[in-house]
Amino acid sequence: MKKIYICSPYRGDVERNVALAKAHARFAARCGYCPVVPHLMYPQFLKDSDPDERILGITLGVELMKICDEVWIFESTISNGMAFELEHASKLGIPVRLYSDDGSRIYPETMMIDDRITDAFRQAVYKLRFA
Repeated sequence: MKKIYICSPYRGDVERNVALAKAHARFAARCGYCPVVPHLMYPQFLKDSDPDERILGITLGVELMKICDEVWIFESTISNGMAFELEHASKLGIPVRLYSDDGSRIYPETMMIDDRITDAFRQAVYKLRFA
């Protein structure tokens, strides 16, 4: 079974972002994949409000990414934590899939004309290897 790293925001509206991360994980699982969602696990015992523990949590997440077959990016805004994860996905050569806020697929070949995403999003994912 392929392992899918779920890349979505955590900070900000944490309650909303956790609910969305759970929905994204459910989506991946129902599609027949094994979702890996570090931002649902590490905040259970690491404090995201503590800078050292936040860095540790994100770094541990990147370690889990190394065993994943793909990274799926959800949401049209790339947070700092997500940007860090995507930089590592690029270095590791892990292919990514893009999804909009509503969970519909964003295709790399039409990204330049897709109004659901911002120029900042396009810049953040420009050099990634797509699935």
